Amino acid sequence: MDCAAAAAAAIYRLPEQCVAHAIAMTTPGDALSSSAVSPAFRAAADSDAVWDRFLPRDHAAVLARADDDDDRRDCSKSKKELFTRLCSRPVLLDGATMSFGLDRRSGARCWMMSARALSIVWGDDPSCWTWTADLPGSRFPEVAELVDVCWLEITGKLQLSLLSPRTTYAAYLVYAITDDSYGLECNIGMLPPKATITVVVSGNGTKPTSTTSTENTICLQHMQGEEETAMHRRRQEYVRPRKNYGWKLVREADMDIRCPRRRGDDGWTEVELGEFAVAGEEDGVVEVSLKEVECQRWKRGLIVQGIEIRPKHTN
Repeated sequence: MDCAAAAAAAIYRLPEQCVAHAIAMTTPGDALSSSAVSPAFRAAADSDAVWDRFLPRDHAAVLARADDDDDRRDCSKSKKELFTRLCSRPVLLDGATMSFGLDRRSGARCWMMSARALSIVWGDDPSCWTWTADLPGSRFPEVAELVDVCWLEITGKLQLSLLSPRTTYAAYLVYAITDDSYGLECNIGMLPPKATITVVVSGNGTKPTSTTSTENTICLQHMQGEEETAMHRRRQEYVRPRKNYGWKLVREADMDIRCPRRRGDDGWTEVELGEFAVAGEEDGVVEVSLKEVECQRWKRGLIVQGIEIRPKHTN
């Protein structure tokens, strides 16, 4: 027997608790792959000792806020079943105004704030916004539909303590656009919306409160399909005809503009508003906002499901 075979045989003779401890030091994806190595590895990889390591320490307290009795009882499932459930079907909390789930690759916490949990300027004025129930594909029972405004401003806040430490997050507006929409497209000569991510980390006796803020340009609606993403990244010129002269409009190249994409799981559209990092178990708040207030063109047809905050993966 060569050295490699002898080492493999030695691993298979390890007690299940030792194998489970080693697997628990990896990632959820690695743990799932370990199940295919051997029956002994499968027993260890499926054990509660492994998957309890991947679940947030406060998952029982979070699930106690669930709206559905079955979701609250999910804590009685095996840890692997509970982890898989939270990855595939987030739980509605706090009167269906929030949802909580886990990232399958890392086990990091994922949150989504419903439209009802957001601050929407003029959101309580039915001439500006209406509330629609039971829209197909929506995670929440209500969504907000833009009727007619020139001042678009949507803001959401989340406590940093609800997020996973040592994780880079991104915030996404989850939305749809109606067939009779106007004022949402990215036209040359019209200022696009801006998204701002502001993170405030509370200070203590040894360090002061810190605030960081980033701003991104956003495109909400592609009028010419996904190829429009490339158009934003090069300089564009357009001549608007006038009698005896022309008026040239120019849009400079924007390499960092955030463009929409179709979500694969529910049929809605999302656009990344920005990203931020959670260094440790910090007290503070992250504020996410989307604004189009400078151009003040009239807008209609934006349907807001919510803002989702989830880990950002580079590949």
